[in-house]
Amino acid sequence: MAILYSNELKAVVIAENFIENPLNVLKENCLTVQNFDYRCVRKRNKSGEQYGSMEPVMLTFSVRVNSMNQARVFYRNLAAVGYFQYSFLFNPTFNPMMRLNNYEDGMVVEGYVVGVEENYTTERNQAGESQQVMLNVKILVRSVVYLGHEDSNNIKSVFIQ
Repeated sequence: MAILYSNELKAVVIAENFIENPLNVLKENCLTVQNFDYRCVRKRNKSGEQYGSMEPVMLTFSVRVNSMNQARVFYRNLAAVGYFQYSFLFNPTFNPMMRLNNYEDGMVVEGYVVGVEENYTTERNQAGESQQVMLNVKILVRSVVYLGHEDSNNIKSVFIQ
């Protein structure tokens, strides 16, 4: 197996909880993540115990969408007053039936969509419309479940009760 370096990792996002139905993830429902960033900082004392209030955890990611139908879920979740779940899978592979076969690791993020920004490409199709849109999504994280290869390796971190 080839050695993968961090700048070669491929990530996809699915606008649902992957854990609930891991065998039924279709490739067409996965959006390739172009950019991914979040910072989780906890204050700890010398004993390693957590103390004080925690800074809000914001996750930002960018995906390239081919149509606004793919972006609709993020706008719908932005308009709703509630939290939603998104699954991020790293180095996924798909079987010949275009269903998820395997992944290296991942995380399921539960949170509130607080921002969606569109950036259009300069290329135009024959009708004069932009062919692709880069969608930048910002989520206020409520909790994260870090996925291992086995269910026993999953770790959950809760940020907002």
